[in-house]
Amino acid sequence: MKSFVALALSALAWSPAAFAAPKDAVAPAHAVHGATALRNRPAPAAPKKSVAPAKTAAKQLPPMLKPKIAPKPPCLHPSVQIMRGTEEDTFALTRCDGSAAPAAVEHLSILARPGNALRPATPFTDLLKGKGPNVAPGIRRVDPKLLERLQTVVDHFAPTKIARFQVISGYRPSSVGSYHASGRALDVRLEGISNEALVAFCKTLPDTGCGYYPNSSFMHIDVRDPGTGHVGWIDASGPGESPRYVAAWPPPAVPTEKSLAADDALAKLDKELQQLPVDEHPAEVTKDSAKEAPSADATSIPSEDPALAAKATAPVAKTPSDEIQLLKPLEPTTEKN
Repeated sequence: MKSFVALALSALAWSPAAFAAPKDAVAPAHAVHGATALRNRPAPAAPKKSVAPAKTAAKQLPPMLKPKIAPKPPCLHPSVQIMRGTEEDTFALTRCDGSAAPAAVEHLSILARPGNALRPATPFTDLLKGKGPNVAPGIRRVDPKLLERLQTVVDHFAPTKIARFQVISGYRPSSVGSYHASGRALDVRLEGISNEALVAFCKTLPDTGCGYYPNSSFMHIDVRDPGTGHVGWIDASGPGESPRYVAAWPPPAVPTEKSLAADDALAKLDKELQQLPVDEHPAEVTKDSAKEAPSADATSIPSEDPALAAKATAPVAKTPSDEIQLLKPLEPTTEKN
């Protein structure tokens, strides 16, 4: 009992000072170091602006080692297939702006070469470096506007599928006085389209010659000088025959006074055209007949253009416009010829 009372009295005598640290006591080392480290810690650095790695690397490289940006490919119309006998090539005719596509002139010129000219053995990339009127010896560079006219035909008849042309005849140096002799004409057919439809559409193209050969399997298309207008004719001759121009095809069952007058005028034109260099029928052009000939001079009249031939050869009484109207059987017009 005495011990319990003594314990209680000692508890009542407790004070905070009894538990205070001595005045000469030293704080633990780890506590002092932690507080000092917090006071002396440097402020965080401001974030740097990020730079794209590719651009940074490019700036650091010398000019000769900087990556080159590939040029944007040209905008081209869809490719077409063009055949010549057993040869076939697929390429774009024109750019989206209507001008000839890169290398298209060279591709078409090779396919439109004369019958006695072999396909060039020179690599095509080397042919592209050449300049002048010929792509290769004996192969004339075709008029680029021929590609524009073919593209217009494709846009009209085959806008959603691959068009397939067959070249029957192209550059013919022996056809003196013809647009074939200067690389400005083609005899072609378009797969799946009748020649009548092709000629009818061709006659809507400005400064274009359109020849319809009902007894053959092709149509003629050529490039005329600006301002010429539409030029069209019908040649009823067959392979190997002299030109026989008619006012309409098929001929009317019952001749009328107008048709008889037209036949008389065209018969006269046939006689007159015999005096001009004859543009031989493409089916008759062979390796033996397709020989080099002098280029037509400025006064030569293309024999496949009866209207111009009539103006140059015959002092007839009728006016040129009368002759032109007789030679436009598909749709009578007064267009400039």
